[in-house]
Amino acid sequence: MIRWPAPLRHGASIAVWAPSSPAPVFFPHRFDRGLRHLRHEGFAVRPLPSCGAALGVSTLEPGELADELHQALMDPACGGVMAAVGGWTLINVLPHIDWELVAFAAKPVVGYSDVTSLLNSVARRSGLVAFHGPMVLSEWGEAGGSWDFTRSEFRKAVGADGPWNRHRVGEPTVWSDETLWWDKEDSRPRAPRSVPERVRVVRGAPAEVEGPLWGGSLAVLSLVLGTPYVDQPEGSVVFIECEALAADEFAARLRQMELAGVFERAVGLVVGRIGNARSCLSGHRDFDEVLRTVVPPRLPIAAGYALGHSTPMTTLPVGGTVRLVCPAGERPRLTLIGPAG
Repeated sequence: MIRWPAPLRHGASIAVWAPSSPAPVFFPHRFDRGLRHLRHEGFAVRPLPSCGAALGVSTLEPGELADELHQALMDPACGGVMAAVGGWTLINVLPHIDWELVAFAAKPVVGYSDVTSLLNSVARRSGLVAFHGPMVLSEWGEAGGSWDFTRSEFRKAVGADGPWNRHRVGEPTVWSDETLWWDKEDSRPRAPRSVPERVRVVRGAPAEVEGPLWGGSLAVLSLVLGTPYVDQPEGSVVFIECEALAADEFAARLRQMELAGVFERAVGLVVGRIGNARSCLSGHRDFDEVLRTVVPPRLPIAAGYALGHSTPMTTLPVGGTVRLVCPAGERPRLTLIGPAG
């Protein structure tokens, strides 16, 4: 039975953990700005030692990173753990994590991108909802602060604004896929666009589906397929997000998921908005065509949501129950079933 962690109320202390890359060391101005913005939200923030370390492409040895997570979760003063940033090295930490300790602590873990594998394993192995949500450098470190939609969706999901039992995932009115390099252009907010990609039904279904959320970064899901850390529950609503892909690579990665049995264990699919999409030399015309071609016909598909590598982004409770309605010719409805539900 999945449990929700304790909510992150006003004044809660967030431990900031860097298991994926030494970006806090390389971009200290943006990291410090992210910490300030989190404090402005009413949270106490404590960077862990990994945020000040750089060891090759990571920060500390995998066992040390796991111990750091354990110590933070067992600290009575710690209300939850948020990843500093993404990267590529959290997969090395997974074998060292004490899942029973994570379950006992029952505190929220927040992140996305490289943190995808951890979130799904927390949900499956510790029986605890984890949050696919904003990280310190990438979202809270934005010039001018995190985008309003990102802030409000995060606060809703983690209980910062109080108890809730149902929440329909909405659409931002503006978004941006402008690239501002953190080492030389990170002095202003990214330029917004006023006409976002619309949330839409790619494949309709006559009935609603309901199940636990599983998924995250398409690239990171590829890293765990074929390993003991897939941790996908039967009857799950799968969500995927990516950026800067061409339709042919998107098709290949979806085919890998199909061959790994991901869609056999799923009842529906939710796809994030794909920013900075690359052109494809030939073949597929668009991403919706790929979805209809590769994903089995029995699965309803909704696309265009502000997930993961999207500015702004929503926060999803991985392992939590969601309801997906995809009426043909209408707008989809994705509803989170909250802890008070």
